[in-house]
Amino acid sequence: MQKLLRLVRLDFSMILREEMLWFMLFVVPALQFSAALLLLPWLEEQFPVMAEYHLLIVMLMTLQVVTSIGFVLASMLLDERDEEVLTALRAMPVGVNAFLFYRLGIGTVMAVLFAYAMLSIPGLEGLGLASRLMAAALFASAAPITTLALATLSSNKVEGLAVYKGLSIILLIPAGSFFMDSWVQYTLGVVPVYWSLHFVDKVLVGEPGGLELLMALLTHGLVLWMLFRLFKRRVFS
Repeated sequence: MQKLLRLVRLDFSMILREEMLWFMLFVVPALQFSAALLLLPWLEEQFPVMAEYHLLIVMLMTLQVVTSIGFVLASMLLDERDEEVLTALRAMPVGVNAFLFYRLGIGTVMAVLFAYAMLSIPGLEGLGLASRLMAAALFASAAPITTLALATLSSNKVEGLAVYKGLSIILLIPAGSFFMDSWVQYTLGVVPVYWSLHFVDKVLVGEPGGLELLMALLTHGLVLWMLFRLFKRRVFS
């Protein structure tokens, strides 16, 4: 337990030393939550057509919050890789797998909390406690996916920022399915976020979302497993 607390203290010290990291971890989520809680209702009054897409807008804002957390963790991993900290872990008692699970785990917990807060704003009262927690966990899964994708595909934080922008666009693509009425929308299901979006949508209208939940768990799990293996292969092979 003491080792875990020490790692947490070291991580937060690293974050607070870099303006971009603490901005992405604390300020961006706070701004998104404030915008969803205060600005979005006002915009919907000014532009009534936006009210029809209230749920979709909130879900996309939630996605932005959790991926910003993933970006912070990826930046830390890139720094540690450059300083060969990750390589040194192979000879330490904590172990590589334990360290990665800790780092991804703490980021996911933070993402769940932020996602739950976002999904608790007015307009989403139809989500029960269990459904809201499950939805928050599904959205939070985008955080470790973002972390591993950036840390695997980037050589430094500058490249990481470029990859982050590209990944953010990819994760937004499934939103287009809400404007499609044909089977073509299911092709967007290759992006795990698709199933998270439609799980929440189904639950809010009172329909069973079991299939969407199952597909979300399977696709997120598969992508995480693939990225975890790729990351370890690139860093430690």
